[in-house]
Amino acid sequence: MSNARSGIGSKSLWTIGTYVVSAGIRFASNIVLSRLLGPEILGIVVIAQAVRVGTDLLSDVGLEQNVIHSPAGEDTDFLNTAWTIQVIRGILISLVCLALSPLLAGFYGVDTRVLFAISLAPFISAMMSTGIYTLAKRLDVRTRNLYDLASEAVGLVITVILAFTLRNVWAPIFGILLAIAFRSALSYWLPHPRHRLTLSKAHAWDIFHFSKWIMISSLAFYAAVYIDRLYLGRVVTLATLGIYGLAKAISDLPATVAGRLAFQIVFPFVADKRDGASGAFAEPARKELGRTRLHFLLLVAGGIATVMAWSDVAVHMLYGQRYLDAGWMLCLLLIGSWIAVVAQLNEAIVFGCGQPKVVSFANTIRIAVIAALLPLGFAIGGLAGAILALPATELCRYGILLAAQRRARITYVRQDLALTLVLVLVVAGWVGIRMAIGLGVPWSMIH
Repeated sequence: MSNARSGIGSKSLWTIGTYVVSAGIRFASNIVLSRLLGPEILGIVVIAQAVRVGTDLLSDVGLEQNVIHSPAGEDTDFLNTAWTIQVIRGILISLVCLALSPLLAGFYGVDTRVLFAISLAPFISAMMSTGIYTLAKRLDVRTRNLYDLASEAVGLVITVILAFTLRNVWAPIFGILLAIAFRSALSYWLPHPRHRLTLSKAHAWDIFHFSKWIMISSLAFYAAVYIDRLYLGRVVTLATLGIYGLAKAISDLPATVAGRLAFQIVFPFVADKRDGASGAFAEPARKELGRTRLHFLLLVAGGIATVMAWSDVAVHMLYGQRYLDAGWMLCLLLIGSWIAVVAQLNEAIVFGCGQPKVVSFANTIRIAVIAALLPLGFAIGGLAGAILALPATELCRYGILLAAQRRARITYVRQDLALTLVLVLVVAGWVGIRMAIGLGVPWSMIH
């Protein structure tokens, strides 16, 4: 076994370490935007981003997963077929976005020009080389994370410059488009074949055959992740949506780093270590994955618990009085975030076992639950009730994935329960300290 495929501890450290820096970049960007732009503008950006990501995921064919999973993943014809599909898909998505922009702008009460502009994002992103997929297949975590970090750093600089100069909604919109353009251009510095339009019938069939469940999973994943913002965009003000979007962006950070760890390391590791004939996962590999998982989740549990307990104080210090309500929102949102982190790791294991159908089913049930509970929670408890409905959707996802893991004999239930208890105890300890010094509880401003 090559060094690239052996051991995941050091690769996990690279992923987590670079993501800490990445999270710092995102925090800096959020702080600058919140200081220079009002909540109403950030509310418009929430809607624009939801539309952009939605149209992208609704037609996701899982090109990265295909390259990782396929034995022909480094073949030139395979990569060029994947790149051609990516370009065609990007063009079609942008055209669909352009066509839907007037309708969506009227539905949410935003400037149509904003959605016209954001419609260019899928096409710009589609021009990226396949080098990023090759890095994932080779488990070249160091280069992959440095690439992501460089892209985000440049995106921060662009956004800050635009925010200082424009001071309106076009600053974050242009910042998104220029950051995507830089990321696509930078990808051509990564190892990749000379790209040309190619459609190999055999490779295209393999891609779509493996991707049919990924497309369903991505659709369900998008709906589950963004349905709250799309729903709230109709029932609360743009200012409230902007404040919620800020809190949600922070609460999504743990799940995002879990997603990076899951699909850059866990998914390729499980796919590589499983026996091709029997599907068995060797005990040494299971223990190695368990150790890495334990260390990561212990770190995340402590971080989430601490932020939950001090969310109101942190938001007031960093974002100012206008965004004060983001404090209690963040505290509640992090409950679901913890479950999402654990579920992300489990999803990668199921993918690595070659069962994308199960992931699709889990995410489909997830959206059905959230579609039922989100309006019900809002009707009963307002915005706080809607937020508290979100953890139930993650629990449903976790349970379905767990059943698939048991069949594959790769489960970590005791570890998950123990670390959840750790999180609860840390939150309780911090809240006890807060109350002892007269600061009360972090959710005291719920209304």
